Amino acid sequence: MSLQPPASTPTIYLDLTDLILWVKKHSNVTGIQRVHLNYALHSLDKGVKFIMFHGRACKRVSLVAPEVVEYMGALLSGQIEPDAARLYRLCPNARLRPWKDYQDKYRDKPAKYYWHTSASALQFYITQLLFQRRMPAPEFKPGDVLLNVGRSWIIGGYVQNIEQLKRQHGISAQILLHDVIPVGFIQKSSESRIFTQFIKESFRAFDRFFTSSEYNRGEIRKYMLEFTGAEKPIEKSLFGQHINSEGVAKAPLPAGLTPDRYLLTVGRVAESKNQARLLQAWARVIETRQDAGLQLVVVGSVNKKYQALNEILKAKPVLQERVRFVSNASDEELDALYRACHFTVFPSLIEGYGLPAAESVSYGKFCLASHAASIPEAAGEHAGFFDPLDVDDIYAKLVQFIQDQPLLREREALIRATPRMSWAEATADLLAKARRPIRAAAG
Repeated sequence: MSLQPPASTPTIYLDLTDLILWVKKHSNVTGIQRVHLNYALHSLDKGVKFIMFHGRACKRVSLVAPEVVEYMGALLSGQIEPDAARLYRLCPNARLRPWKDYQDKYRDKPAKYYWHTSASALQFYITQLLFQRRMPAPEFKPGDVLLNVGRSWIIGGYVQNIEQLKRQHGISAQILLHDVIPVGFIQKSSESRIFTQFIKESFRAFDRFFTSSEYNRGEIRKYMLEFTGAEKPIEKSLFGQHINSEGVAKAPLPAGLTPDRYLLTVGRVAESKNQARLLQAWARVIETRQDAGLQLVVVGSVNKKYQALNEILKAKPVLQERVRFVSNASDEELDALYRACHFTVFPSLIEGYGLPAAESVSYGKFCLASHAASIPEAAGEHAGFFDPLDVDDIYAKLVQFIQDQPLLREREALIRATPRMSWAEATADLLAKARRPIRAAAG
């Protein structure tokens, strides 16, 4: 049961729309969903109310019961199996997915645009007729806060809906931006164009912005000035460092792995995550007999279009026996892999934060990480760093920390002695900042 805040305190409404859409199709989480879920779970006893948008263009907004958050937490941490019937009993309008807008995807193909849009509309109206249920609406009061910590750029018309609620009820709208990386790649994909348009609209509509790193603050401020010519408050709010595995039974390691006999790298396997260069360096470590018999475990879904990765795997047969790919790992499995690894490696080219580096710290594990973007902030001062574009540097740092065990243990001792932020503390910090009066940005 959620605690009710004092009457003078603004009520925070945490938007769960895209997290609910995620659990309809997935039983595990990636970075943004993990952050979203942890904020929701640790808001249950802090006077927060939960909402979701639904209906055509997601123009309707309803309250979501705390039991939905508890269900998602149990599902995404591996404690229970997916149960669609239970989800729809707890949250009936979760069936009503947003009506897809294919305008950007088929901008030069009007026939395809008409066909896909018509089919999507028909599917939506049939589902609405059969399954729509009335759910309690939020009772917004002037000064209340609508808080978004997810990935709502996937929902067409979302920002316009926020603006309408602000006009109708006098609430403030605040958003956590995980990064603005796709803005720099606007010419590369329709997804980047959609995201960039969302960011431009968000700069106009939202009143306060949060992010997890100083690097992000600088990037958000840069684009805010470029797109609007003005500034709004941008505040840093740190993430918790542990994965949401509290209360989960300890899982065994995957078959074939031995504790302390493997290096671990976690993250979606894609070009921006830079695993191809890591594998190049790892192959050289093996070929020069500097590997100490260790394996490399790569955790994350693999982008099949990652050509450089495919090429290095074909060119270096030695990797076949010394690299283990694990996709769709549950929180139980990920917890076991972190606990038993020798140390972790995080080679990404660009991140808004670098959650796997922070998670490594939470387990007291040394992290050998890229020095790019915000990653040093997440990895901390006792990590080791390399140039992610320099295979020679990656190789040298791998050899250093594999061969120099006293140095590795010294770093681990420093990491274990460093205070760590829990998700309960991170959530309390974010909510306290969201409730503060909004003042104009300095400068």
